[in-house]
Amino acid sequence: MKRFSGIAIAACFALASAGALAQTTPPAGGTMHEETTTKHTGTGKNTKMKTETVVGTVKSYDAGKKIVVTGPKNKDYSFDLDSNVGTSGTINNGEKVKVTYTKSADGNKVTTIAPYTGKSSKHSTKKTA
Repeated sequence: MKRFSGIAIAACFALASAGALAQTTPPAGGTMHEETTTKHTGTGKNTKMKTETVVGTVKSYDAGKKIVVTGPKNKDYSFDLDSNVGTSGTINNGEKVKVTYTKSADGNKVTTIAPYTGKSSKHSTKKTA
């Protein structure tokens, strides 16, 4: 029975975490800032995780040290980078990126940075003669 309870708790936490990481998508070419907090209380260890996501334009980037992204309403969001940063693609000033910063209650921090292309809704029409 203890094994089943542990699996059920892990499944609940996984679902809550997935919900926190499911981010709202900004309009094509738009910017976004979102903060979420996921808490687990009850059976097992109580946990809390905060996630901040910004989609915007890179104002400055110093690999392994700091990134500043200009998001909605031209507000700057600054993230200190350490060994727990993950990047994909090339990050350049003036380009659009998505930065996700997660911090757990026990102090673990993870930051991911990726180029952001956005999802535009392009429709194509095909002419036939």
